[in-house]
Amino acid sequence: MRYTLKQLNYIDIAAQHRSITGAAKALNISASSISSAIDAIEIQTDKKLFTRLPSKGISATQFGHVFLSNARQLLKAHRSFEEAIDEQANAINGAVRMGCFTPAAPIILPLITKSVADNHPGISIHFTEGDISRNMRHVVDSKIDLAIGVSANLPSSINFVPMFVAPPHIVLPHSHPLSRRRQLSLEDICGEPMVLLDLDETRDYMFGLFGQNNLTPHVAYSSQSSEMVRSMVAAGLGYSIFNLRPLQKQQYTVGDLVRIPLAPGYRSVEYGIIHRVDAHLSKVDQVVIDTCIRLRDSGAFNRAVLPEGRAGKDHRKNVLIPA
Repeated sequence: MRYTLKQLNYIDIAAQHRSITGAAKALNISASSISSAIDAIEIQTDKKLFTRLPSKGISATQFGHVFLSNARQLLKAHRSFEEAIDEQANAINGAVRMGCFTPAAPIILPLITKSVADNHPGISIHFTEGDISRNMRHVVDSKIDLAIGVSANLPSSINFVPMFVAPPHIVLPHSHPLSRRRQLSLEDICGEPMVLLDLDETRDYMFGLFGQNNLTPHVAYSSQSSEMVRSMVAAGLGYSIFNLRPLQKQQYTVGDLVRIPLAPGYRSVEYGIIHRVDAHLSKVDQVVIDTCIRLRDSGAFNRAVLPEGRAGKDHRKNVLIPA
């Protein structure tokens, strides 16, 4: 038996409308084209597909019902085939080189990577972790395509796509006398031992916060690992300051900790994606940027900051480097 998918489609539409004229109008073709498709199949099968009812259109015969059932399965399979081919043809594949500030990477990057992987499985992301200035240099030198950076001190050659603002908060041992406070100032905590995240940019940022009130912290311990700092605080060795928090509750070998927002007025951090202004963004680059914008607009990054810390003044006007 010889037939075309176009013929099967014409016959299906005619059956749905129960009218050759109605099918022709729906498809914006001549009624003779519909009739020719029906006649061609009826001649080959030597069976009637429809009974013509004067002034009442057409009605499928018993053979017509069986034929239509099989034809519709074939048409459906063909549509699925075309959709799969179109999807594959339009799929975005490739790799992107992306940098991120080391303490922020395990908090921010899994969100972005999971969303990209769910929607574009053909994209791979190769990460580079390091300090903010190093990532900036790598973007400028085109060693990486994109980076999660901050809005402070950006050269004119760099474009910044904002993602979220992260105000600072105090991290205290769970048993600390101030652990039940709703917010704190640095005056409340300055005389106590501090556990410092000892990276160049975080150190400058922390001392800058205290400098806003002419204070000097008492640094008793330091580490270049944010997880080590949190563990030392949980063990009761002092307090620390962060802008980001893990998305899930952490377990510590000794003790536990609480997070308390700083009073409004302390300098915050604005995170975003950076890339060269003159860079030719590939489709893969744009997917990652669009994913971050979508996550931002859905509030996904809000979990990485302390909610109470977002109240008060507009921190976008007073931004420095993160911790």
